[in-house]
Amino acid sequence: MTKLLILNRRDILNPASGGAEIYTHEIFKRLSDDFKVVHFSAAFSGSIGEELIDGILYIRRGCELTTHIWGFFYALKHRGRFNIIIDQFNGAGFMTFSFKNSMMLIHQLYGDFWHAKLGALGHILKSLELFLLRLYNAKTVVTVSESTKADLISNGFDDRKILIVPNGTEQKGFQPKKIFEPVVMYLGRLAITKNPEHAIEAFLLAKQKVPELVMYVVGDGEERQRLEDRYKDTEGLNFLGYVSGDLKYEFLRKASVLIVPSIREGWGQVVIEANMAGTPVVGYNVEGLRDSVLNRETGILVPRGDIAALSDRIIELLRDRKELERLSLNAMGHAKKFSWAESAKAMEQLLVKLTDKDEMRHA
Repeated sequence: MTKLLILNRRDILNPASGGAEIYTHEIFKRLSDDFKVVHFSAAFSGSIGEELIDGILYIRRGCELTTHIWGFFYALKHRGRFNIIIDQFNGAGFMTFSFKNSMMLIHQLYGDFWHAKLGALGHILKSLELFLLRLYNAKTVVTVSESTKADLISNGFDDRKILIVPNGTEQKGFQPKKIFEPVVMYLGRLAITKNPEHAIEAFLLAKQKVPELVMYVVGDGEERQRLEDRYKDTEGLNFLGYVSGDLKYEFLRKASVLIVPSIREGWGQVVIEANMAGTPVVGYNVEGLRDSVLNRETGILVPRGDIAALSDRIIELLRDRKELERLSLNAMGHAKKFSWAESAKAMEQLLVKLTDKDEMRHA
């Protein structure tokens, strides 16, 4: 049986996990019958050192600042046991670029994230990220969008060695009955890089023109307490915390618009989740979102940072029921094009190809 080692900063149970961790788990759990999959990542409060989840062996060592060191030495010690080592690059990789049996998986470059989180120091880390990234430019790479592929090519990667394996959705049995109410929603981590406050400010502007407007803020993160304190007396604004499964889709079904004001995305998993529920997106025209949102077909994109434009487009859709319904119908059709089963199949085809020794020697 082919053995895979995945090196990643976080895993699916980490409280800070996001779309990248969902992607990894959803794809590789579907391959666990034919591949032995080991996933190495950081420990977190209350975590177990090793556990089996959906056929994947999760190993946790170190914290998010040190797991790259732990992971490198684990891979170095055990690389002979694994046919392929999948090095996930999240601002930094696990430095396996010199291993002949390694490849890279990347969702996005952090880029402007660094400045948003760290100010002037972020410029240094942005340059460091690009330096570390270029160490991998001879490797085979999997990414999730044309935006990230373009970023890689601009940093010296060979487009012939870059495969796009998109995010998916769980398709079976989901047939939403869409509700169009004066409700907008933010879904995702409450983090600076996601700009949740831009979504709230856009809601407040729109509410001046649509007084009955309500907003659901669904998610958790480091910005939650500050935002709740600042907007605690805001009429119509509801902080719901982390919600998953059927309840998440129930909120999406009730929302007329999902607001996605991220600085950038690898793809934007929440976009397709919203589309499944028939909810179009109003968001920023940035990397990743310009791949997952078809502008004026499944949603509307506006210039990054333009909160007034977000608000204007929300008002436009709430006042034009025919256009809202058109985007909603298109969104549901678009979401059906993405399935975890198909993405897993594409990943499997690449891995089978790379297990050939001649292929891995040049991976």
